[in-house]
Amino acid sequence: MGVYLSSPKTEKFSEDGENNKLRYGSSSMQGWRSTMEDAHAAYPDLDGSTSFFGVYDGHGGKKFSSFIFLSLLKFLYIHYLLTMY
Repeated sequence: MGVYLSSPKTEKFSEDGENNKLRYGSSSMQGWRSTMEDAHAAYPDLDGSTSFFGVYDGHGGKKFSSFIFLSLLKFLYIHYLLTMY
């Protein structure tokens, strides 16, 4: 059936976490696609006042969502460091 399955994969992968300021949860499901193409990030303790959460939709393909998952936080951190001075 190409990039779609004849029936959806409905198994869900969930995680949760918390720190002293917040609680979070996430869940993902492959659905009708032949492979899981989405990604997400949860970093509740970047420093004493900052958390980072991201949901990366895989409509651009697995390579794109993986690239954004691996790169976005690094990019934001470098930008932050460069603009501090």
